[in-house]
Amino acid sequence: MNKKLLQLFLLVTVFGFSQNSQLIPFVSSSKWGFSDKSGKVMIQPVYDSVGFFNTSSVGLKDLTFAYVYQNKKMGVIDLKNKILLPSTYQFVRNVNNTFHFIATNEQGKSGLVSADNQIVLPFEYDAIDDILNGSFILKKNNRIGLADAYGKIVIPVVYDQIVFVDEDKGTKKCRWRVNNEKITQYLFTAIYEDPNDEIMYSVDALESIETTVANYTSDENSKDFEEKIPIRYQSDLFLLKKKNLFGFSDVKEKIGFKPKFKQLEYFFNLNDFKKGRKHYLIIEENNKKGLVDGKGNVLLQAEYDNFEKKYHYLEVSKEFKKGVFFLSTNQIVFSDFNEIKTAIKLDDDFVVALVTNTEDNSYYYIGENGVIYKN
Repeated sequence: MNKKLLQLFLLVTVFGFSQNSQLIPFVSSSKWGFSDKSGKVMIQPVYDSVGFFNTSSVGLKDLTFAYVYQNKKMGVIDLKNKILLPSTYQFVRNVNNTFHFIATNEQGKSGLVSADNQIVLPFEYDAIDDILNGSFILKKNNRIGLADAYGKIVIPVVYDQIVFVDEDKGTKKCRWRVNNEKITQYLFTAIYEDPNDEIMYSVDALESIETTVANYTSDENSKDFEEKIPIRYQSDLFLLKKKNLFGFSDVKEKIGFKPKFKQLEYFFNLNDFKKGRKHYLIIEENNKKGLVDGKGNVLLQAEYDNFEKKYHYLEVSKEFKKGVFFLSTNQIVFSDFNEIKTAIKLDDDFVVALVTNTEDNSYYYIGENGVIYKN
């Protein structure tokens, strides 16, 4: 894989996990490490590329790890930069809800390695894939077999096809149909009991959410507006007009603000679990755009050229420069980037954006708190 492509792959790939927010990838002089949310470096930038930290759970135990890329090879570290797997592999992938990693060595052979760098399955297979019942399909010399969750070979690697048929919880056996050019038969393996299935989770009762207090109400006799203009595709929302000024209201006139802007355009809304629906509207002055919320609070002054809604953020432009406006915090950040690649919500809802400067092909992250994770 091309080095630049793999670097970007590591930076944005979640590998099927919720990404841990304890540490954020931090770049300095084209080398990557990790900082806390405030930008304080916790793991020195020495890697060619890194992924976010992820957590895999087995029973009540957790393994928090990150993939790192160094000298064109992949490895795995923990939160204290302890090397779990050295950076000697072509590719590494954690098996979900285990402390095992499927890895490919320099010779292109695959094996199974534990988080303490112990070999569970030797590096002699053309490919290894995890499948149901905590099992692993093993491929070697155009033949396949099966290993159990602990790396024990339970079906030898001599078949052309292996198909899961069913399981019998009474006998605690799984049935597989196997065949090659000489034989077709059924083989049985033990049912894998996932320790995570035994954990009982409890959810605290949800706290009641107080209804947002209306900051503006009106009626036909109040003369707070002369005209109520329906908003296209929003049957319950209206712009209010009075003396060539505009305001905003819902159909019940429980939310919104009195007419006070010369130009007002409804932009979009988001559903917030805690605060209900959040509205965003565009104001305009002297051919420049600004942003207000559904209560009329000015979030961005009318000094921008354009807004473009993305997932978790707005892409804003001003005098040929691009910026990120985080919807979660109303923070706006400009730096030396000229392209925004993506936004990622971490496991505690903390949002980061991956940006790049295409002129020097550099990447770095920006947090919803306004921190730029680079030197």
